[in-house]
Amino acid sequence: MQARDENGQGLSIAELKDQILLLLFAGHETLTSAVASFCLLVAQHPDVMAKLRDEQQQFSVQEPLTLDQLKQMPYLDQVLREVMRHTPPVGGGFRRVLESCQINGYQIPKGWTLLYQIGSTHQDEQLYPDPDRFNPERFSSEQMQQQSSDRQKYGYLPFGGGLRECLGKEFARLEMKTFAVHLVRGYTWELRPDQDLTLVTIPTPHPKDGLKVRFKKMV
Repeated sequence: MQARDENGQGLSIAELKDQILLLLFAGHETLTSAVASFCLLVAQHPDVMAKLRDEQQQFSVQEPLTLDQLKQMPYLDQVLREVMRHTPPVGGGFRRVLESCQINGYQIPKGWTLLYQIGSTHQDEQLYPDPDRFNPERFSSEQMQQQSSDRQKYGYLPFGGGLRECLGKEFARLEMKTFAVHLVRGYTWELRPDQDLTLVTIPTPHPKDGLKVRFKKMV
């Protein structure tokens, strides 16, 4: 708040408010949504939970978690990627048209603001058959090798894309993975009964009744 540039100018009150909202939403709200979706979807798919636990057996829980270990968890990577595909924390984003162009017969004038839809893209049956099904195998190395580079680049965009792709993407992935590892290694969990799990998308996806989960520490 006290920072000044080389000309002695600081951020205005309006700019500071925008930055605080950005910090709360992009830095915390979206990650919270993604982690909650992980807990929900894994609890609903015990076969996925079993595979996650099997993968963790190769590591000693007595040793500190390291970046090198995190790189040796391909199945967890698949699960987290599928979580972000199935329930992306952000539904879309806006871009300004830099040059007039034509798409599918429609003229798009320079200067217009367009909305690209992340959620709808991730539900495209041409990209993801049976898109409503939670299936981490979509992101196995075998499946990924069969996809075109354009499909991989433009068909999966939980962090946006292009020059304005989320700056915190890799940090968010690291946070999600670290959280997931400690959760899978240390706890079992199940969804509480009598709750409405219908997703509400504002401000980020979350079950209508919140997410009521019973955790139990593993011995």
